[in-house]
Amino acid sequence: MEAIGVIADFIGIAGAVFALFAWLQARRLRETIERENERRNRKVTVVLQSGGRRVELPVEMRRAELSRAEILGRIGMIPMREKGARFSLSYLHTPEFWRQINQVLESEQDALLTIPCTDDELKQFDLPR
Repeated sequence: MEAIGVIADFIGIAGAVFALFAWLQARRLRETIERENERRNRKVTVVLQSGGRRVELPVEMRRAELSRAEILGRIGMIPMREKGARFSLSYLHTPEFWRQINQVLESEQDALLTIPCTDDELKQFDLPR
């Protein structure tokens, strides 16, 4: 009978140790998730740059929204000089553009995504001087 009491005590202590371990793991996981959510909510500013002229897209994005499609969509919302025309920026077809997106996605702080343009590429947009 005494052996059953010892076994029960051991099981109780082992259960408490495992419960403490599970609580610590859950706490670490919650902190990790909170940090990742904060990182994903950081702002990303997209800028078209030609020489000394910089055109910042009107609304900054959250890092969670950052994708090639979203960037192209936001650039496509800039009014064009030739109504109905589609914009063309050669930098958007380069591996460097993809690297820059990946770098911004992996960063921890607010980020700036700069898209270099030629003067002719920038002139296709109906931008205020």
